[in-house]
Amino acid sequence: MVRKHPEIMLLSLLLNAGEGDRLIERPDSQFSIPGKPWKRGPGFAISLLCALALSLIGSAGEANTHTLKGGAIQTKPASAGYSINMAVQTPMEEELDPGFSVVAQGDRNRVIRQGTELSWNGQGRSLDWISWSPDGNPTQIRYGFTETDLMQQMGVEFLNTDDARIQPVRWFSDPESQPLNLPVVWHQGRRYLDITPLAEHQGWELRESGQMLEVTSPGATVAGIEQGEQPGGDRIVLDLNGTPLFTVSSTPLERTEEEDPDPDGVQDSRPPALPLQEFVITLDATLTPELLNARAVAKENLTTATDSPGERTIALTLGQTGFVGLIDTSGDRTTLRLQIPQMWRPRVWTDRNPNRLIIDIQPDVVTERNILWASGVRWRQQLIEVADSRFPVVWLELNHRNASNTVLKPITANPGLPGIAELSQIASRLGANAAINAGFFNRNNQLPLGAIRENGRWLSSPILNRGAIAWNDSGSAIIGRLSLEETLTTGAGETLPVLFLNSGYVKAGMSRYTPDWGESYTTLIDNENIVVVEGGRITQHLQGEKAGESTFAIPETGFLLTLRSFASALPKLPIGTSVLINRVTVPSYFDIYPHILGAGPVLVNNNWIVLDPEAEQFNQNFIEGKASRSAIGQTEDGRLVIAIVHHRTNGPGPTLTEMAQIMQQLGSINALNLDGGGSTTLFLGGQLLEHPPRIIPRIHNGLGIFLQSE
Repeated sequence: MVRKHPEIMLLSLLLNAGEGDRLIERPDSQFSIPGKPWKRGPGFAISLLCALALSLIGSAGEANTHTLKGGAIQTKPASAGYSINMAVQTPMEEELDPGFSVVAQGDRNRVIRQGTELSWNGQGRSLDWISWSPDGNPTQIRYGFTETDLMQQMGVEFLNTDDARIQPVRWFSDPESQPLNLPVVWHQGRRYLDITPLAEHQGWELRESGQMLEVTSPGATVAGIEQGEQPGGDRIVLDLNGTPLFTVSSTPLERTEEEDPDPDGVQDSRPPALPLQEFVITLDATLTPELLNARAVAKENLTTATDSPGERTIALTLGQTGFVGLIDTSGDRTTLRLQIPQMWRPRVWTDRNPNRLIIDIQPDVVTERNILWASGVRWRQQLIEVADSRFPVVWLELNHRNASNTVLKPITANPGLPGIAELSQIASRLGANAAINAGFFNRNNQLPLGAIRENGRWLSSPILNRGAIAWNDSGSAIIGRLSLEETLTTGAGETLPVLFLNSGYVKAGMSRYTPDWGESYTTLIDNENIVVVEGGRITQHLQGEKAGESTFAIPETGFLLTLRSFASALPKLPIGTSVLINRVTVPSYFDIYPHILGAGPVLVNNNWIVLDPEAEQFNQNFIEGKASRSAIGQTEDGRLVIAIVHHRTNGPGPTLTEMAQIMQQLGSINALNLDGGGSTTLFLGGQLLEHPPRIIPRIHNGLGIFLQSE
């Protein structure tokens, strides 16, 4: 009630002197006003009454319309009278992050609105936006959009930069003569771009209505279509009257999920052939009547089937690649559909004088990027040549050693270890700014198959002496093969090996499950013997039945021992016996690092390719198979490189030897293969980078990058 009507709060302050002072002085109050407490007197009462009157007058008007003037957006009342946009009106009021915000350094930048919807010339879509006023001046409004929305919802192209405070973009502009440099603003851990320069350049009008930001821009039409060939591919050019929003999406025509040649590092299978995709570009623009009359054909005369909703359609045949395309218009939107191989990534970009949308279609087209995304994080994309193949590579360079704001942590799908989820969901839930998938897991029972250590606590043990990366919060890291040896010693002096800790890997012998696994353990094979340990003593012997059907609670102050085909050990573990766990990390220097993630195999050591499938118990087919790959490397100057490769320009992804060579070319002197195939995902700022258009994979664990305020 008070938030909607600040005049009530002001009147309350006037009439209730004591409580008014307390509200003003309390820094934690939702109504607190920064600065020193006001002294009441005649001037105070008059000021409050004036503010009350002005607020009541302004509340009769509608939402404010904002137009650009002098580099900021001016507030113009939508109706006669006064309109005051006071900070106390806004429930979302909070400071822009002072550690990251670069807009008007030293000013009192305040977020005064935050919303999740955009109306563009009457067309609604989801989009996260914020607005704020430099110097606390409510008549000077600036707007920020998330970078994900700018790229995916508006078609804005990001250009290279070495300044983390500024993001140059191309959007119907000339980056040489008319660069559009959008200031970077961090808010609630997310990277927003100040679109005020873009709005000023395009002449937009913006109007806030609750969670909705309404944008009015000049209408646009598609006036011409040109086709041409270029080396190895085709080009489509749409001549435009105006500057429409456009989105780019793709949908697999066959919903198959690529598999790694050895998805959990244990079994062998071959990846299926990559299917076709429907590549779709949607513009908020219409085809001109002249263009339709000249080139449109009736649907019944089309040789290619389409689900296009348009009344008339323009058919395209691409001469170099031989693919077919369809352009149709419906309402205020125009849609271009192309059927191309799923591994292809056409480049879609804009030009001006005249305004044009350009689509380059060829197997090796890659939008190269070299963007200092944040202090300590650089976003790179490039074609890398290995022997006679070319690979589109996407990677992040992490200056973990020298950037105090960059924190790396293992991340998992759930608080307990069983379970899988999409990488973007895991990162968003935990507040990670970037992430990559990491260790192997069993996709059927969703259990980890490798090392996970966080803040010095082992969540899951390594398996099979496989490769791992370990690091600390000071920026030091190592890569190598790793084992964890646990032994259980009883009060009677019996010593038994513990094969695995909190692991989905099954082998005859004894394994251990702690509360880090979750509240309970469900048997993985038939007839497991369960030994319950609480407070350092064995309290129960239990018997499992069929795999997946027997569940046992894990004690909060102890653990479970599960004996698989190892019932002979039960007499050595009588109820009431005290037990002690001893642990040794091999090699021992891994133990000084609080964070560890395991996968394998090790690709590069001291700049030498060291693939050894036998040492890490991988089979040779796993080494030679071609699939999507994820990897992490360490450069000579201590930077970390996290990279993904989905395919080569003319076929499937790299072998592990090729991936090792790619990591060398990215500057890695040490490198580790991570889980690949369908698990291969790289997340940055709310989006998956260059992910093929198939089902988004669910993974078990990953490496999260968290940016802290400096």
